[in-house]
Amino acid sequence: MTGFSRRPIATLICCLFAGVPAARASVEAQAPADAAVRPPMMVAVIEASPLRVDRRFDVLSRMRAARKLAASEKLPGTPLPPKPDDDYPLFLIADQMEGQTDESTLAEGNVELRRSGQLLYADRVRYRPIDDEVEADGNVRLVQDGSEIDAVRMKMRMAEQIGFADQAHYSFEREVRSRLYDKGQTVVSVASVNGANSGAPMMLNVPDIYGLPTAMPPRRRTFGSGEAERIDFEGENRISLSRATYSTCKPDEADWYLRAERMHLDQDANEGTATNASLWFKGAPIFYTPGAWFPLSDDRRSGLLSPTLKHSTKTGLDFSLPFYWNVAPNYDATFYPRYMSRRGAQLGVEARYLDEYQTAEWRVEYMPHDTLFGERRYAYGLKNNVNFGNGFSGSFDWNGVSDDWYWEDMSSRLLQTSQTQLPRRVTLAYAPASWLQTSLQVLRYQTLQPNPDFPIARPYFLEPRINVLGYKANVLGTDFSLIGQYSRFTHEESSIKDVGQRMVLYPQLSLPIVHPAFQLTPKIGLHMTSYAIDRALANGGQSENISRTLPIFTLDSSVVFEREDSFLGAGYIQTLEPRLYYVRIPYRDQSNIPVFDTGLSDFNFAQIFSENRYSGYDRINDANQLTAALTTRILDSETGAERFRAMLGQRYYFDRQRVSLPNETTREENFSNLIASVSGLLAPKTYAEMTWEYNYKDSQNERFSAGVRFQPDYGKVLAASYRYTRDPLTDLATVDQVDVAGQWPLSSRWYAVGRYNYSMRDHQLLEAIGGLEYNAGCWAIRVVGQRLNAVSGTPNDSIYLQLELQDFASIGSNPLKLLRRSVPGYGKINELPDN
Repeated sequence: MTGFSRRPIATLICCLFAGVPAARASVEAQAPADAAVRPPMMVAVIEASPLRVDRRFDVLSRMRAARKLAASEKLPGTPLPPKPDDDYPLFLIADQMEGQTDESTLAEGNVELRRSGQLLYADRVRYRPIDDEVEADGNVRLVQDGSEIDAVRMKMRMAEQIGFADQAHYSFEREVRSRLYDKGQTVVSVASVNGANSGAPMMLNVPDIYGLPTAMPPRRRTFGSGEAERIDFEGENRISLSRATYSTCKPDEADWYLRAERMHLDQDANEGTATNASLWFKGAPIFYTPGAWFPLSDDRRSGLLSPTLKHSTKTGLDFSLPFYWNVAPNYDATFYPRYMSRRGAQLGVEARYLDEYQTAEWRVEYMPHDTLFGERRYAYGLKNNVNFGNGFSGSFDWNGVSDDWYWEDMSSRLLQTSQTQLPRRVTLAYAPASWLQTSLQVLRYQTLQPNPDFPIARPYFLEPRINVLGYKANVLGTDFSLIGQYSRFTHEESSIKDVGQRMVLYPQLSLPIVHPAFQLTPKIGLHMTSYAIDRALANGGQSENISRTLPIFTLDSSVVFEREDSFLGAGYIQTLEPRLYYVRIPYRDQSNIPVFDTGLSDFNFAQIFSENRYSGYDRINDANQLTAALTTRILDSETGAERFRAMLGQRYYFDRQRVSLPNETTREENFSNLIASVSGLLAPKTYAEMTWEYNYKDSQNERFSAGVRFQPDYGKVLAASYRYTRDPLTDLATVDQVDVAGQWPLSSRWYAVGRYNYSMRDHQLLEAIGGLEYNAGCWAIRVVGQRLNAVSGTPNDSIYLQLELQDFASIGSNPLKLLRRSVPGYGKINELPDN
């Protein structure tokens, strides 16, 4: 046996490399203070004699260990990141060691074992280099890859991650995706999964460029912890536990936990399983199941979703227990068995499919017998889009309900309770070239009549409609565009409604002149329309052919002025953008043409820069008019993001109006209403928008809407809006509503949330929401009440009570979709960045 240096050393550091023979070990010797980065070593070849080193000599060896750790750019106590070739050594530090070469090394007293990605502390450690096996006893603590295990005893093959630990406590921390929209969470039951539901539009559509916290960061941290009588390590990131607990709370704050006889956690598959399991909250059991699956992330998996339980005046006690079936990575199905104490049982099914060429979403609800309604009831919505290849594509959107009052009785969503026209559409499209698109469409509607006192007009059906759209640039120095359309209009009430066919052909040539400071675009076109009309019996019952040809000329011009300035030390660019738009269309008598699909377009900034004030082709307005508008913007000088915008516009008429729709009041003035719009940041974290339409003739506001939203942080938002619209025929308001909503912390854990939507025209509450939320970090509770006034009938009152266990399960009725839909900028309190 070769001799060791007798210079004083503190600790023996065994550097065991994968490629070094088992009969050799490297022992670090003392180095002078000015030694190189890699100090010289004394090499000892250990054969069969025991090795023992006392901890008397301590200081210099710890200094060398610190230098090696510093060279790896990692702080002491942090496992080294693994290298692909597993070329890092193993460091063993202890009060004393003894070992047998080619057999084992025994370390005792304040033992530290360091290896790539792993850090082990214990009172006593035996390491066997041939098997790469560690046995640790007494105050064992293993740290690796964001996980930590404390145990009384542990045995493990380090590289294979196979072994066991007795009387252990474990914890892990991982990064997961933040959920921007509501997703179903698992319930501790036979099986479980995370399912996805779409969110709903907010009251104020605030672009992200204004800097408000409208969405969660893409990733956040999640925790898992518990204890077990025994942990079996089954490979990297996979463990089995006996008589164990699991919670997403931090180890010292386990307000809830899952207790199971056996449990398996697979972080690679992002799932956990448990047998003979019970769920405990605040020391009390609240649920038991013989078997459970639960997620460790947001990945989808077949099983039961969280049950929902609520109460409303129209359904009574309302209970649903969805089941999710992850058929394949690209298609799934969700079953919604539902029981309503006042109405009976209902089954709903939602299926989704997605691949490279096709997307589909089908939803069906069926109730064999509604005890209040007295009949069976159902609803369905079938949507599908498919790309057949070679330029061919198709889609269908087919919707229907059993009766006129289905949405009012079965849904608590304001959007659905006001839906009265259910489309049934089939489309086939073909694009033979990049500049040409064609489509064939069949469209019908189911029209609901929830209130007989206010009947809803039934629209015409398209059976079929053929569209041809073309655009080709640089055709003899001009841009060519084409609109072609054939429509066959039918109606359920053909005895009193004219039906027929319409053919439209509209070729156009434009000559854009573009300069960095201005743009000028003249355009000419020829709008040709022909009709083959079958008059209704009430209109004579005769067939009639009508044709209409109109030349159309437009001239669009705009200029952009810019200036740079600064305010409070921040640079910005202000633009001034005047725009003029001229339209010339001669008059043609169109009073004998029926109105199939045409209406008066909404008067706004998009419409005043259009040729025709009517939607559809049954009316083409006569025009000799000029639109003048002025826009100014404030742009960030560094990013170019828009921070503020103001617009003002008006249309001037040089001839009186002669073309009109039936029951339309013709214009007498030579100018339109004035419209103005302002949007942007009025103050830090305060976004506002306003639109105003003013009638000079009557000195009245035709339309006004304004909204403001203050959102200094996630979970802190106050929003208010007002909308007013006047009917010029009756001189009465058609819309006169105020809407106030918000979410605000009452303390560090309590949050208030609510919405108040009131119609001043009807002196009636439309929707009221009020609730409280409590955030305990790893769990949250929500109590929310809602009153919803439907189109007809009595109001519907609902109560939501939800206990959410963070990243695990949700118990009760889920109000998150309701809150996200109703409160602009709502933030889920237990997923805020601070947590």
